[in-house]
Amino acid sequence: MPVRMWVHIPTGMSSTPRKRGMGAMIVTEITRKIDATVFRLARIPTVKRQLVAAVEADVFIPEMYRAQIAKSDPRWVAPGVFRTKVYWIDNQKSRELGQFLAGGAHVMDLRDEA
Repeated sequence: MPVRMWVHIPTGMSSTPRKRGMGAMIVTEITRKIDATVFRLARIPTVKRQLVAAVEADVFIPEMYRAQIAKSDPRWVAPGVFRTKVYWIDNQKSRELGQFLAGGAHVMDLRDEA
C-alpha cells in the first residue's frame, strides 16, 4: 500500500515592500498543503538539529496541481515527482515518518514497502 502524507507544494510567490530606506523587497514562496503519495524520505543535509522536524520527500504530484509549479523548477526529480518538505506536525500519525525520524538512516525508500 502506498504511503500518503501531507506535504507542502509551491503555489506562487509573494512580495512585500519594506519601509523606505530599509532595504529591498522581501520575496517569499506561498505553499499549499496537499495529501500526496511519498516515494522517498531524506534528512535535510544542512540541518543538524532544528525546532521544527522536517525532512525532504520525493512525492507524486497529481495532475491538477502540476500547473501551479513551474516546469523549470529544479525540484522536479522525475516526471510527476517533486522534491518538497514533509513536516512532523502535519503527519504525527504516520508510522513511517516516526520510524525515519527516530532511526539513524539518512534516506528511506518507501517504494520497497508497497
